[in-house]
Amino acid sequence: MPTPRTLADLDAPQLVIDLDVVDANLQRMFGAFQNREVDVRVHFKSLKCAGLARYIACHGGDKFLCAKLNEAEVLADAGLTDIFIANQIVGPIKLRRLAELARRADVRVCVDDADNVREMSRAATEAGATIGVLVEVNIGMNRCGVEPGEPALELARLVRSLPGLRFDGLQGYDGHLQLVADADERKRKCHQSLEKLIATRRLIEKAGIPVKVVTGAGTGTWEFVGFYDGITEIQPGSFVLMDSIYHQVRPEFACALSIMAAVISKAPGRYVLDAGSKAISKDFGSPAILGRPHDKVARLAEEHTVVESDRIDLRIGDRVRVIPAHCCATMNLHRNCVAVRQEQVEAIWPIEASGRYD
Repeated sequence: MPTPRTLADLDAPQLVIDLDVVDANLQRMFGAFQNREVDVRVHFKSLKCAGLARYIACHGGDKFLCAKLNEAEVLADAGLTDIFIANQIVGPIKLRRLAELARRADVRVCVDDADNVREMSRAATEAGATIGVLVEVNIGMNRCGVEPGEPALELARLVRSLPGLRFDGLQGYDGHLQLVADADERKRKCHQSLEKLIATRRLIEKAGIPVKVVTGAGTGTWEFVGFYDGITEIQPGSFVLMDSIYHQVRPEFACALSIMAAVISKAPGRYVLDAGSKAISKDFGSPAILGRPHDKVARLAEEHTVVESDRIDLRIGDRVRVIPAHCCATMNLHRNCVAVRQEQVEAIWPIEASGRYD
């Protein structure tokens, strides 16, 4: 099969990344912190693709975080070794993997439980590794994390006392605020959460323990957190690719991710595409049709997307591009993606961490 040169050379359905849009999104985010000592650590759970991560690293972003251990291993295999796993890693099997990973990469991980910290110390010591540790603080999401203040200080002291571990600082993620529609409300609640996180930093430092890293935020709160005193790092991910839902909250970042699909059927008032929920995530809402703002996705079946339209000017076999409602979940559905610029194919990248939950 000849190497595809343009999108027209590719079969549908196909996951597509527009590199011109990616470039603009990266410049918007990284440029905002050129004169501020705040690191932008890109969330790999939104990408899951080592080729795209390498591309971002070449454009100024060589720090990444992950949701899962397998994502961190993919990054290390790609030579990207400044890694934060923004999650708890538990159990002897995963802790051994974590310790082995720490022998070849600079790895940090979240903790919120004393027994887990002790087990992690044993695994690191047995492997001859050092694992960086961030105490996760619950700042309102009520998912993971110890409570602000004394509970975080107590856990930080434990981490500092054990071999094989290095206490680096605090994580406080405001995931519950990322899609709050009203920007003023989102900022106000974000700052209320950050007050707890920074007060905890001051408490730990007052106890004589250095706090090198204080990290948090997502695409929805990136500048509210990034320009807050006491924060050293933000961890957005969706801003790179974006989706139809996040774009409503953060219109300064454009949608680079789409699924090229073919029209396989049409009738008065509607047409049907050959990609459904197995290719297009709908978990945050409704996908959108690129360049056809009056067309509305009515429903997704497993292999079909039904689009309502009062302008059926498409023929059977024509291609349209669907913007998913959740970029992270859509990347997880595919095994490769095509990177294009002005419809010209620049790369075909495998998505190494897709479909994995370990």
